[in-house]
Amino acid sequence: MSLFKKLFGKSEKENTNSEVHQSGFSLISKTDFESFKDLIDQHAGLSFEKQQNFNELTEGLAWNINLNTATLSFGDIDFPIEVIGSLSFNDYSWMWGWANTKSGIPENLLSSSMDIKKIGEEKQIDEFTKGHFSVEEGFEHKMGIVASGLLNADAYFCANYGQGTMVLTLTSDRIEKINENRLEKVLTTFPQVISAIDLNHKEAFKNYLIDRSFKLKMSEKKIEALKNNKVLVAEFDQLNRLKTLNGKI
Repeated sequence: MSLFKKLFGKSEKENTNSEVHQSGFSLISKTDFESFKDLIDQHAGLSFEKQQNFNELTEGLAWNINLNTATLSFGDIDFPIEVIGSLSFNDYSWMWGWANTKSGIPENLLSSSMDIKKIGEEKQIDEFTKGHFSVEEGFEHKMGIVASGLLNADAYFCANYGQGTMVLTLTSDRIEKINENRLEKVLTTFPQVISAIDLNHKEAFKNYLIDRSFKLKMSEKKIEALKNNKVLVAEFDQLNRLKTLNGKI
C-alpha cells in the first residue's frame, strides 16, 4: 500500500467522483513580519522540506568549499554559494558576512548577506543589523532557515570548520524542487519540524501551507487545508501546540 493511500485512506482513482465541499476555504497571504521569531515561524516548514531534498542528494558525500570560485562541492556535484555569516563555537556569537571584514570573503559572495541587512534596516530587526552578537546553540540553523526562505534559495548549508560554522545559501537546479502535489509530505515533514525547532506550531503550520498553495479554513484551534480535492486537518491546544494532524477525503 502506498504512503499516500495509508495517509488518505483511499486511492485517487477510487475518489475521482468524490468532491470535497469547498465552502469557506480561501487562499490567504502571510501576515507582515515584525521580528526574527516571526520569520522563523514563516519559513520553517518549507525551508525544512528543502533541506530534506538537499540532504537526499548529498548524504554521505564529503564536502569542500572554494570561496574563490563560489562553489560548494559534494564529490562531483557543485553548488553555487553565497555567504550569509558564521557562528563561533568559542563564545557562541554570530557574525554577518558583511561585518567580517578580516576574513577576506570575496565581495561577490556577500550580496545576499547585504540584502538581509537592508531588510533588517527597513523592518528594524536587530538580528539583521548588528554585525556581531551573542546567540544560543542552534542559531546557525535558524538563520539558515530564515535566509533560505527570504532569499528563495534551494537550501542552506552549515560548513563546520572546527572553531565554528559558516552558513551558506545554495541555488541550483541539481536540488529537487518542492513538489506541491505531494500532499503526504506535509504530514510527514511538519512533525519533524516542530520536534527540531522551537516554533509557534499554529503559525508555522499556516505559513507552511501558504507556501504550498493550499486554500485554508481557520478557526481558533483548528486549521483545515484544501488542495487537489483533498483536505489536511490540524488541531491545536490553547498554547497553539499541535495536538493532531490528519489527512482525509
